Parts: sequence; structure tokens; C-alpha cells
Amino acid sequence: MCVILVVDDDTTIKKSGTRENPDRLFHTCARYPKGSHCNFFRWVEEDGYVVGAETDAEVGGDYDEWRLNVSWRLGSLEGEVRATKMLIMLLSVAVVMASVLCVSLLFTLISK
Repeated sequence: MCVILVVDDDTTIKKSGTRENPDRLFHTCARYPKGSHCNFFRWVEEDGYVVGAETDAEVGGDYDEWRLNVSWRLGSLEGEVRATKMLIMLLSVAVVMASVLCVSLLFTLISK
């Protein structure tokens, strides 16, 4: 059983992922991921503690979970960069081919 004495020491701030409260910060028991925890829950705004409300990362979460999240985001961004590079190459080839076609049409019109 948890006894919440001080919000900063005994709780973790997490970000809600629900449709009703998207990205809303809340306090929960620090032992929640470990299995033995109380049912403590409080929205950040309800107790006036709003520091870090604009962050994208979970505050106070496990370091490993944070690293996994950052690794996933980095991999996702790397994939987007690869796809964008491929698209740029494809468009470059299309522009070159269109230019060659236009020049060849121009020469055929001039030669007539």
C-alpha cells in the first residue's frame, strides 16, 4: 500500500492517451509499473502544479521506456527521410526525362 505524502517524491507525472483527455498530464503512484501500487490519481491542474505541461515526453517515467520511445521516434524519422530522398530522386528522374522529351519534340518540330 502506498502512502502519498509529497506529490513530487511519491508520484509520477504521466500523459493521458485517452480520447477524452488527450495529452493531459496527471499524477499517479510511482510504483504503478511495478505491480504493487495504490490507486492514486490526480490531474496536474487540480493541484496547481503545472511545470512541464508543454513537454512531449513523459515526466518521471522509466528511463528505459523513454529511451525506447526516443529510439522508435528516431527510427520513424529515419524512415521518413529515406522515403523523402527516394521521392526526390524519382522526381529528379521524371524532370530529366520530361526535359529530354521536350527537347526531342522541339528538334522534330524545327526539322520539319
